[in-house]
Amino acid sequence: MKSIEQIWDWMDRPDSAALHALCSGTVWMFVGVTLGITMSNELTSPDLFAGIPQLVFSRLRPAHVNMNLFGFLGTTFYGGWYFILPRLCRTPLRTNREANLLIVLWNLAILAGSISLANGGNQGHEYGEYPWYVNFPVEIALIWNASIIFRTILAREVQKIYVSIWYIGGTVLWISVLYFIGHVMWHPFTTYLPDGQIVHAGATIGLDDAVWNWFYGHNVFGLYITTGGIAIVYYLVPKIAKTPLYSHALSLIGFWTIALLYAPTGQHHLLLAPIPNWLKIYAIIGSVALIVPVFSFVTNIFMTMSGKWSKAIDIVSLRFVLTGVFFYLAVSFQGSIQSLMTVNRFIHYTQWVVGHAHLALLGAFGFIAAGTVLYMIPQIVRRPLWSRNLADAQYWLFLIGLTGFFWSLTAAGLAQGSAWMLLGQQVVRAYPVVKPYFLLRSTFATLIYLGVIFELINIYMTLTTTRLDRAYSDRLNKAKNLEELMPAGLGASEL
Repeated sequence: MKSIEQIWDWMDRPDSAALHALCSGTVWMFVGVTLGITMSNELTSPDLFAGIPQLVFSRLRPAHVNMNLFGFLGTTFYGGWYFILPRLCRTPLRTNREANLLIVLWNLAILAGSISLANGGNQGHEYGEYPWYVNFPVEIALIWNASIIFRTILAREVQKIYVSIWYIGGTVLWISVLYFIGHVMWHPFTTYLPDGQIVHAGATIGLDDAVWNWFYGHNVFGLYITTGGIAIVYYLVPKIAKTPLYSHALSLIGFWTIALLYAPTGQHHLLLAPIPNWLKIYAIIGSVALIVPVFSFVTNIFMTMSGKWSKAIDIVSLRFVLTGVFFYLAVSFQGSIQSLMTVNRFIHYTQWVVGHAHLALLGAFGFIAAGTVLYMIPQIVRRPLWSRNLADAQYWLFLIGLTGFFWSLTAAGLAQGSAWMLLGQQVVRAYPVVKPYFLLRSTFATLIYLGVIFELINIYMTLTTTRLDRAYSDRLNKAKNLEELMPAGLGASEL
């Protein structure tokens, strides 16, 4: 009973929910990337796990994607939001105990969903594969999370709202609605059993189903992961660099343009499908117009760092976050270009698109998530990272691994598109052309995996170490003097 009481008391401590979520996200990152490297090796060795149905590619793929989307990035960003809000609002989270219970429910739901997908329970919607008995706990958690966020915002002790709060508030509202739509929750028992039997087909079929699916599938990246990650960047960069944000007005331009322009862009996934032409044009125009929020955000961050770039060399968490911003600029520009019909016709269904997705989730927001964890966990436990060298090694493994991974898949996609369109080869006959690129993919994926292991070790040792050598003691004493209120230079009157 005493241990239960201690846990209950710990759950009410400031930043306990943030720490819980950040640690959970780190574990999900490890498991998710483990599934990813397993799948990568299966592309070159298809019989690697022959006879084990839970490890076939078609089951691992949705488990891997959803685990990284909701488990790794989603949970890490929740931890980041729970850390940021009390400092920007100058009021405790409403409440840490609730948020801790929510993270328990969230983790159990992700675990149940992953097990279900591995065993063949799949609704057949891209990024909406979880079965009904997982969807309901997830939706409850999303609404509960929005309640915690907005109750904290409403209790704030500052009049004006810093841009990170705008992004967090928008994100938790958008994903609560999007998840309901994307998982067709008005027909809860829609599911595809392992033997292929359909139990209660959904209300929408064919093209209607595809249109709604990609309304959700693309927006879950843009109005959940993107906006949720941007909120954290807008906090961390001014805070770590100890400089005011360059332009609050520019940050709000970015917020409102992404809110207004992003929603219809998902239909650029269906440019080769017989959907209405006006919908295609709308999606293309919206995709190109997204340059506005992207450039306003990136310009704001880079101008904030003006004269402070040397800090990225010294502070590894800042380096991770800024590298993520660079990747976000690259993947957004690439996304606008590949939404054009002539480009889309060539690269659609190829590994180019897979490379693009990894550049977004693992490159842009994976780096931002890693920087978030490496900065916030030491702040919460009031001690420095266990090993700066390990964090540096992780950074370079991530950077080299992700860059090589991306270009391997991009080259594979161009080779596939050329084989299909220019040479008229069948899809199966084009496989020998891309197999060498798949081998490169697995090689670079191994570097990323090592980086993930380094982060897991570093965080574990930071939380548990009791060593008292002189170098560590010096860093520990400095850490005790760290202040963590709000971005430097942003007083209440300036927010």
